[in-house]
Amino acid sequence: MLRFVTFVDGSNLDGVLKHLNLRVDDYGSFYRHVFEQSVQYWGRTFAEGSPWPSAQHSRIYWYVVGKMDEWDLNDPKAEARLRSRFELNPRLRDGYLDDVARRYPDLTGERRLEEAWAQCFNETRDWYEGKRRALERKKRFYHGVQAATDFVEIRQEGHWKVDLLHHTVNEKGLDTSLAVDMVALQDTYDIAILISGDADGIPGINYVKSRSKHVGVAEFRRGAPADFPTKGASSRLKIAADFVVQVYEADLLRRNLAYRAEADYSSPSYSPNDTNF
Repeated sequence: MLRFVTFVDGSNLDGVLKHLNLRVDDYGSFYRHVFEQSVQYWGRTFAEGSPWPSAQHSRIYWYVVGKMDEWDLNDPKAEARLRSRFELNPRLRDGYLDDVARRYPDLTGERRLEEAWAQCFNETRDWYEGKRRALERKKRFYHGVQAATDFVEIRQEGHWKVDLLHHTVNEKGLDTSLAVDMVALQDTYDIAILISGDADGIPGINYVKSRSKHVGVAEFRRGAPADFPTKGASSRLKIAADFVVQVYEADLLRRNLAYRAEADYSSPSYSPNDTNF
């Protein structure tokens, strides 16, 4: 029996679904479809024209963000550190100063700077609290998926590195953890399926291939198979893999595995319908 294991970069999957304007509620059925497609594409690559062993989807390892930089924005010392950074960043500082000058033309000098910092800090506090709530929603969602869906293991390995004043996050750790586990768990599978777009995983792919493992990369595409008479563009990740599994938007919609997301869709929910693979 061939043992398939799926490694999922959660941020990559979220980005793909958002790009396709799709929402998934039943991840049990969704991953089963990816597995079924993987078996077929593996067979065409390695065993076309001859029978091959039965296949088992052993496990799904789903790597997600589990924590973020901790800031206590009620701490005067934290505010003082941020204000120092604010005043030493001319582009950021002057942007707020210009906005204050437009709204309060009578303010001058130190009063204008105070108002600019107050505006920046209030926006930063609201932004950070929004990110914190979003992460908690994500964690509750993934807990629900793991509790309701067989063979899924959620690994909260990712970390949001926060740039407070610029209101951005930089995700760390997901791709590294996935690549390390793909090597460490090599004895538990024959074929690994990756849902990832990160070329940093290529050394791990090459290593497990050298250990006689097969590696497939899932590619999600708009439309239906008939819309793609020729092969799509190749990425470094797809070139490194043994085969590419095409998952089509039209098939997901037709089989009720996904549906169109609302325009303001921002956070997932989970309502399992079928929890068996």
